[in-house]
Amino acid sequence: MRSRSFFVLFFVLSLVLTWTLAGAPPATADDDSGAEAAAEESPAEASAAPPEPLKVVTEHRLQSAGTDLAYTATAEEIYLRDADDEPTASFFTISYTLTGVERPEDRPLTFVFNGGPGSSSIWLHFGLVGPKLIDIPSDASDPGGPPYRLRDNPWTILRATDLVFVDPVGTGFSKALGEKKNEEFWGYTEDADSVAEFIRTFITVHNRWNSPKYILGESYGGIRTALLVPRLQQELNIGLNGLILVSPALNMGTLPFYTTGNDLPYATHLPAYAATAYYHGKLPDEWPDLRTLLDEVEEYAGDDYLAALFRGDALDAEEKRRVAERLHRYTGLSVDYLLRSDLRIYAIRFIKELLRDEGRSVGLLDGRYTQDELDDVAEYPDGDPFSAKTGPIYVTTFQSYLRNDLEVDWTRRFIGSSGEANQAWKRPRNGQGAFAGYVDVTGQMAQGTKDNEALRIFSAAGYHDLTTSYYATEYMLRHSGIDVDRLTIRNYDGGHMMYLHQPSLQAVSDDIVVFIAGH
Repeated sequence: MRSRSFFVLFFVLSLVLTWTLAGAPPATADDDSGAEAAAEESPAEASAAPPEPLKVVTEHRLQSAGTDLAYTATAEEIYLRDADDEPTASFFTISYTLTGVERPEDRPLTFVFNGGPGSSSIWLHFGLVGPKLIDIPSDASDPGGPPYRLRDNPWTILRATDLVFVDPVGTGFSKALGEKKNEEFWGYTEDADSVAEFIRTFITVHNRWNSPKYILGESYGGIRTALLVPRLQQELNIGLNGLILVSPALNMGTLPFYTTGNDLPYATHLPAYAATAYYHGKLPDEWPDLRTLLDEVEEYAGDDYLAALFRGDALDAEEKRRVAERLHRYTGLSVDYLLRSDLRIYAIRFIKELLRDEGRSVGLLDGRYTQDELDDVAEYPDGDPFSAKTGPIYVTTFQSYLRNDLEVDWTRRFIGSSGEANQAWKRPRNGQGAFAGYVDVTGQMAQGTKDNEALRIFSAAGYHDLTTSYYATEYMLRHSGIDVDRLTIRNYDGGHMMYLHQPSLQAVSDDIVVFIAGH
């Protein structure tokens, strides 16, 4: 039972960071990540010269805020090349540019990716920023089976910026070429290097060096974004105007991994637990609204609760009970359970425990989602309701859109999210030592704002995200050394992909547009 539980734990956590962790759902038959090995090229095919890169251009229109937007969609392969001009990787990308722009180089350009690591960019593409929007229930209910529908996205940030969707090597249709293998690109350093080179190549091919440039990353995409800053600004001399972080992973020490001696995730996740318990009506007391509850929980989490955890075994029984009673007030978990768990609420247990009396679990990526459990006495749930209910709809609609709207007539496999890449991911090259500790990329972002005094940062998070919790994100950004005048932090109803909640979709889209406009 223990080994199976930990398999579930790491499976769910790796999926979490696949939108990563909004990032996207785990590898399933729909996204074909497990089929990647079967589809690998033979040695003879790998050594053969690659064909000319694909490029298909189509014209489209949509209505946004009462305005008729005409735009061009370009689906293409961008080849990366080594010092001998030999192709090393093919990045498949879809870009959208507003048509009729007199000086395209003056228009902002935003590079968009999810996380994982091992995720394609379809989640942000069809969930938030692209010109098409997936038609999915806003209330966290099950979308059911196909046929699914795409509709025009009136809140697309194409209103303010041209868009480039990035699928790193081993995701989407992107792949290694020549003698290279996909796994050679799977690592903190390797991934950031290749994505930076893709960006350099793209802006060269499309003559966009002088455009205002933004990077938009979700979940592990937050880590990738931070790692790109020194590569783009210092190594490639590509100036950046802004970073847009959606449910970002920034410091692995604040994620809900079960690590003895690390109490920070318990404190930084408490407000998200409270928001989820409030949503499901599990709190023992009445609260006038969510914000009133969170104001109190945030103050307690960062003060008395963290101090109590810091005392460890020196905390006396009377004080321990007082803390447990306070946690019961904020989470709905029983005082007895909280005492037995030593006042530390482990996220993977919380999603099973909160609705245990109903025989249901809640989503780790989005605590609003629920599903029935087969084993009502297990320590951990069997999977993540959010991923199970949102994964297939994305890959299915993308495949249809690719062929019917963008006229890309491919039969090759599309990798929505790759568990293989996630599990093979290598630590940073400078973080391999015995005492390397947690990966924390906030320093790279902060240094980027010192090197470039025009660089601004926007962060969006969902209250019901139990992985990259909104309070943990605030904690990291408030301790980063980034000038507060260049830092915008916004929180919304919903989970890791808060934009699946219709009011949050509108709010976060408008906030990003305002941010890009420089207000």
